[in-house]
Amino acid sequence: MNTISSINTNRKLIQVFFICFSFLQCISVSAQADNFQVLINKIQQFSKPARILNKHIDATGNGPVEFTNAKKQVLRFRLEHHKLQIQHGGIAYQLFYYKNDYLEKIQTFDVNGKLAGEGESKNESGVVFIIEKPNLYLKKKELIDDAEGNIDLKDDTNEKIIRVQLYDENNMPIPEFQPTYISSKIYWNYNVRMYWP
Repeated sequence: MNTISSINTNRKLIQVFFICFSFLQCISVSAQADNFQVLINKIQQFSKPARILNKHIDATGNGPVEFTNAKKQVLRFRLEHHKLQIQHGGIAYQLFYYKNDYLEKIQTFDVNGKLAGEGESKNESGVVFIIEKPNLYLKKKELIDDAEGNIDLKDDTNEKIIRVQLYDENNMPIPEFQPTYISSKIYWNYNVRMYWP
């Protein structure tokens, strides 16, 4: 009888342990979701509600997180020791705007959710992508897609396929003497969010 009673007691203890462990996991996930909600709420241009698209946070609280929403926007940022990491030039967030699976615009923001310029470039806080030759880009995109991005294409900037318009921290166009074009491969990299500030 004592052996059976001891086994039943051990089973109950194990069940209580697993219930407590599951409860703590739920609290941890809920706290993390609340922390993320505070972070994404700082970016007013990002439509809510949102859901996690990708999250690669290691045990020490370091790594990137991406959110998406019904408007096909993607908001991303990095954590460092569970806190928002400030990237180069004071940039903390990147917001990607897509239409029909093509990247239309990227904006960058500081920790307070204000537009922040990319100081190492032309101090732009926004980049709008205009595909001027869509059929030609589709051919190039197919080659890049087939190679899963691992292809060295000849720089096609001079073919004037994709033009960019830069915007400053006041969301005003940065004047240019002539249009700026980028290569199909660079645009593809932006489209799949390979670039960090």
